Amino acid sequence: MINNTVLSGIQKIYRRIGIYTSSSVFLLFLLGSLVRATGSGMGCPDWPKCFGQLAPPLHVADLPKNYQEIFLKKRVAKLERFTATLDKFGMGERSAAIRKDPKMYAPEVFHPVKAWIEYINRLFGVLSGLLAVAMGFLILWKPKILGRARGWYLFGLVFLLLNAWLGSLVVTTNLLPGMVSLHFVLAFVCLFGFIKSVDVISPVIPRFTVVKNDYNWFWLLILFVVILGTWSREQVDFLKQFGSIDMSDKGDARILNVDAMDIWFAIHRYMPLMILGFLGYRWWQHKALRELVKPYQWLFILVFIQIALGVIHIRFVVPAWAQVGHVLAGSTLLTVSFLLFLSSKKTT
Repeated sequence: MINNTVLSGIQKIYRRIGIYTSSSVFLLFLLGSLVRATGSGMGCPDWPKCFGQLAPPLHVADLPKNYQEIFLKKRVAKLERFTATLDKFGMGERSAAIRKDPKMYAPEVFHPVKAWIEYINRLFGVLSGLLAVAMGFLILWKPKILGRARGWYLFGLVFLLLNAWLGSLVVTTNLLPGMVSLHFVLAFVCLFGFIKSVDVISPVIPRFTVVKNDYNWFWLLILFVVILGTWSREQVDFLKQFGSIDMSDKGDARILNVDAMDIWFAIHRYMPLMILGFLGYRWWQHKALRELVKPYQWLFILVFIQIALGVIHIRFVVPAWAQVGHVLAGSTLLTVSFLLFLSSKKTT
């Protein structure tokens, strides 16, 4: 292992706050998966407030009798502004399709549990923003010491703000397909920026040397699989909507109709098996070198968990607990792969 250099006091503070910021963004993956699994994405029909309040009510009696009409009207107004913007950018067909979608005009029924799940998810989004502001304050305060982190910090901040704005569009468009996936992926881009901004000051994990640096491309491969997974999850919702979710001639058994999914799902389904085989080979190849083999062991375990949860998704049509576990394991796999990419160095 390559030892870290001695850090100044301000560098230590920046590193600590940067890790807190990255951790809060990572936690949003878990909370976001919980929102998705419980169907709480529209638990708050407005943004940034929830049912027009700073905190969601506990009972429907605390809302006006015509609350559905009130918040639907507000959301439709935002939807019109959004589609008008698409028109200006020459995306008339897309905006017309959104306007014609009856789902866009469906009112949301108040559900206290779903409202609070979505609200807590938003609170942690605010926490991430406040921690990111603290990182920026430190850079402005000590630019000579922390200047190397500025570019990557701004990169992460821009995508954090972009994702916050996109979150409002997710609500405005009533979970429009593609929008949810983009929201999830941009959160990873934001996370990578903050991690890198810390890493240029001080390694997040100790530097280490490898014989063959697989990590230079491995994290990109995992990112590709994750993107395919988010898109596949949206296809499942589409199949549920049109009643194509079941494919069975075995009594009451339910199973995901994989034949109705597209080629990207097939890639997402079988590529992890190839990745698992590769990691198993590297595990066997470096079995005598504990320092080199340990990362492959952890990656192997995470990929195996992902495959097992994927099988459960197909067999039981994406149960909520498996969905949360799948997202958590996948997010951990991608984050660990990125950290290994930053800290690995090929021997010369």
